Order: sequence, then C-alpha cells, then structure tokens
Amino acid sequence: MTRAIGMGPAVAPSFIQFEVRDGIRRVMCNVSEEALDAVSGLAAPSSIALRRRSFDRFRGLIDAAAKLKLKTLSPGWVGPLTLSSGDLRSVPPVSGVPAFGSSPRGG
Repeated sequence: MTRAIGMGPAVAPSFIQFEVRDGIRRVMCNVSEEALDAVSGLAAPSSIALRRRSFDRFRGLIDAAAKLKLKTLSPGWVGPLTLSSGDLRSVPPVSGVPAFGSSPRGG
C-alpha cells in the first residue's frame, strides 16, 4: 500500500467482506462499518465484536441488499460490491428478517 511521505499510517478499509451468488457466479461484497453501526443503532465508532454481531444478526438483510444492488448494475460489471447504510435502508421488509434499525432482543 502506498502512502504519501509525512502522512500517518495507512488506514485499512472499514468493511466486512462476504459473498453472494448471482446465478452461477459468486460476487465478492463489502458492507461498511458505518452501515453495520446504523442498522443496529450502535453508537459510532462501535467495537469490532459489536459490528460482527450486527453483521451476523442482519445477514439476511445484507444479502437482500446485495442482490437488490446487483440487479441495478450493468451485465459486464466486475466486483467487489460495496454496501452502505442507504443500500440496507432500501430493502423492503421481509418476513423473518430483522428490519433496519431494529434493536437486539435481550440486550
């Protein structure tokens, strides 16, 4: 990774990576930490453990958002796909999937 002289250390991107299927193709995706904080109503910046719990809890919503966004891209598009909180908000409610901004059960 290249960085300018005199700058602080390079910061790693703040994403959690995952894959979704698009037909027979696997698509590499990223969901931003900002989106994970927003979907769970966590105070930013949250801990890595809380974001991972948010990712696991909202995985169905995240997958639905990725598939919805994939439909809007051109056929020759090459990933990775990056999801923001706006992408997660755009998913219509699905039975059995936690809604955007819903609080965790049992604390």
